Amino acid sequence: MAGRHVRRRTASEVFGRTVDSIYIDGNTVRRIEKRFEEGSRPIKRGQRRYVEIEKTEPLVRISAGYYIFLFLAFVISAAVCIWYVQVRSEITASQKEVSRLEKELSQLRQSNDEEYERILGAVDLEAIKKIAMRDMHMSYPREEQVIGISNESDDYVRQYGDIPEE
Repeated sequence: MAGRHVRRRTASEVFGRTVDSIYIDGNTVRRIEKRFEEGSRPIKRGQRRYVEIEKTEPLVRISAGYYIFLFLAFVISAAVCIWYVQVRSEITASQKEVSRLEKELSQLRQSNDEEYERILGAVDLEAIKKIAMRDMHMSYPREEQVIGISNESDDYVRQYGDIPEE
């Protein structure tokens, strides 16, 4: 029996019925007649429900090219999956680095603001005014010494020439 191939058939194939094709109208269960092929024996409860028959159809041969195609498809799929995991890990690492740098920037800004407030608190404007008026003989300008210049925007004004005397 070296060249023969045996295929097992299910009981539904042997008896000519499938589960989907059985439909009984009504509300009671009827007895189903069991039909057997010649040479087969009835199947008892608990026994295997297969009958050995000869396989008459030829085997389907798969070419070597198909195996090569499947192997290449597997390799490409695995490479894409590995590449995707690497990209996701790089993105995650970048997000963590950005988060760390934002936290560091926030701490530096807070430190800078605290230092600025400390410096402003340390400057005594009244002491500077007394030293300027007493030691350097400075004084506030008189009304005729102040010249108004119109400015269309709220920014500062740059002086590129002498102020006219009017």
